[in-house]
Amino acid sequence: MKFHRSILPTQLFTLLVLLPWGMNSIAQAQGNNTIQSDGAGPLEGFAEASWGMSYELLREKFLSLATDPSVEEEIEILYEKKDSLLLVKRNGIQYMYRFYKTPEIVKDARPKNNSNNPENDPALESQTEYRENGILFSVGVIFNFVESEKILEKMEMKYGKPKKQALDDKKIGGAAIWELVDRREDPPRGGFILMWREPYKKNPYTRRVDYFSLTIRNMIEKEYKEFFSVQETKTLRDLIR
Repeated sequence: MKFHRSILPTQLFTLLVLLPWGMNSIAQAQGNNTIQSDGAGPLEGFAEASWGMSYELLREKFLSLATDPSVEEEIEILYEKKDSLLLVKRNGIQYMYRFYKTPEIVKDARPKNNSNNPENDPALESQTEYRENGILFSVGVIFNFVESEKILEKMEMKYGKPKKQALDDKKIGGAAIWELVDRREDPPRGGFILMWREPYKKNPYTRRVDYFSLTIRNMIEKEYKEFFSVQETKTLRDLIR
């Protein structure tokens, strides 16, 4: 089956897009222990899919819906990559479910638990945790061009005013950003939404909205830092052999 490569970004590309504003936003929010003032509540997932749901569970869910004669929706899995991506077409709209699991190189480099060792440091126990199977951390919704103001109106009805709007010099391209996080919990619970604006016929139009888990995004950031640290150590070790 053919598909357009532009709608299948790698997890690393997603992070490169996401992390710059994410870290600044979180830094600016330090000391704010409340949910976003619009009262929408923390973003726990997307529709029937919760953050952290396994690839296999969500895949089976869509297969069941697609083959259930009592379901009136048109549902089709267009593309799948185990523990990484599910591209689902639902009533003419495409949904890109992104999953994350710990890179093998990071898992292999971590200390192994040894319960028989009396000198085992409890502080290292968390370092042995890893995600062997893909867990849901993001959903991208892809549709035909719609005027950005119309999409923004619908989003504000559900989530309130965006926390930030980052626009280009012409005030056409850019993104509206919602941060729906409950910081009264540790770690903070929720996520954020990016509604993309693109120039089309000299006006802002939208054809994509992305939803992200804050907790898993932070976990990914930590593990990718570890990944590059391990890669660097491995390269240096190989160079001096």
